[in-house]
Amino acid sequence: MSKVTIIVPIYNKEARLEKCIESVLNQTYKDFELLLINDGSVDRSHIIASEFEKKDNRIKYYKQQNRGVSFTRNIGIQLANSEFISFLDADDEINERYLEKMVSAVGSGNVCYCGHYYVTKGKKKRGRICFRKGDILIDYLYNTCTPHTNSWIIRKEFLNKYNIRFSEEINWGEDMIFFSKVLLHEKDVSYVKDYLTEYHISQFNCLSENSIDKIDKDIFWMEKLKRYILENESDKKEREKLIYAIETYRLPAGIIYRIWNNIQSFHESDLKFMLNKYSSYLRKIRVSNGLRSIKLICIKSRL
Repeated sequence: MSKVTIIVPIYNKEARLEKCIESVLNQTYKDFELLLINDGSVDRSHIIASEFEKKDNRIKYYKQQNRGVSFTRNIGIQLANSEFISFLDADDEINERYLEKMVSAVGSGNVCYCGHYYVTKGKKKRGRICFRKGDILIDYLYNTCTPHTNSWIIRKEFLNKYNIRFSEEINWGEDMIFFSKVLLHEKDVSYVKDYLTEYHISQFNCLSENSIDKIDKDIFWMEKLKRYILENESDKKEREKLIYAIETYRLPAGIIYRIWNNIQSFHESDLKFMLNKYSSYLRKIRVSNGLRSIKLICIKSRL
């Protein structure tokens, strides 16, 4: 059994797949397995992954029909033969000491995270994150401590104990639900105070993440998460605190920032329609997250 399994879902990522795989093979910590799962790619991803599998027996390559990233990650969790699991998107990279530092920090615990870089057109920028340990779900929901999907290792036995998997019925926010479930059940999270992963942002990523259709998808996954919290958090005060964070900050923020980022494409009548459509959510904004909430309220007033 390997110490860590790194799960890489692949869908048409030929441009950066080699860099991604090489960043894993260059790790100073050698006790890992790398699962490459091709989710129905139609580019050269199959050829690239197949060639790497031949070169290193720690690599296991699987190919399937297109089922989506959540299904693919769940298959990876099922196939993983290790104590810990880590996820890596096929166009991203990890620092050569990522596994070394993360395995050391997590110790006998269940969950550990680190910081990440955003990489746009070759330029790196640190992700904004306040490193916190212990019970960090409220910080995660308020977006003050929200590591990227690539920046975690989690004990597989822990995931199985609470049956935590990615939600296959949704294609947006699935990572937020997954890690929120992890943090709801784990109150002793550790971290590496270093920026060890790179999230590479393309023009397509920017357009997709800021598109106006994501509003309804944001509402859907957050309502789904609220139901999970209500069903699984036994402490009433804690439950109310988490729901309050979603309703008074996280959900309104998702709506307001997407409207603001697309405002140039709206006619005045369109803007009024959008604000009226989501008014029941926007009315719940409170100064619950300090300066972030104040900024949010200011942007809303300018719409």
